[in-house]
Amino acid sequence: MRFARSVLLFCLVPLVLSAQQRRPTAVSAAGEIRVGVVDLETLVRQLPEAAQIDRQLSETAQRFRDTLTQLRTELERRLDEYRKREALLTPEAKAKEEDALRQLQERYLQYQEEKFGVTGELAQLREQLLQPLRQRVQEAIQQVAREENFHLVLDRSSPSVLFAEDRFDLTYRVLDRLKRGQR
Repeated sequence: MRFARSVLLFCLVPLVLSAQQRRPTAVSAAGEIRVGVVDLETLVRQLPEAAQIDRQLSETAQRFRDTLTQLRTELERRLDEYRKREALLTPEAKAKEEDALRQLQERYLQYQEEKFGVTGELAQLREQLLQPLRQRVQEAIQQVAREENFHLVLDRSSPSVLFAEDRFDLTYRVLDRLKRGQR
């Protein structure tokens, strides 16, 4: 579950930062820029939708892994049988069996890519499930930042944030905004 949570977090960070970078804001009359931070990791842990998405992705990934295990088991079984009978087979029968084994291996690799690849079914499902959550988080951050006159909001859990005073941490205000939006 920690892996899926970090994937959720990884998918949320670029969206929030890019949203803040796209909107130039006027600097206050004194020339100050107010910077706030939000701990997206904490937000993800606290939102029930994130836990539900994590569960759904984990269940789907497990179903895909189970199928891959079955395919691998079948491939190993057929390979063992072939090795046991190899000495007794004619050259044509060997070629036919080797071709069948190659096809089974290709099917295994193709299934793995279709389900777990960069543009695979799991990645597409993750994107589909996370898009509404990303949108809600982005809107809540923007609302809190506007209400409290922050010019820039960074992710506190990002390694590029080296220090942030707690008084500029908007995490729980954003979380409150997200939870109130659910009611």
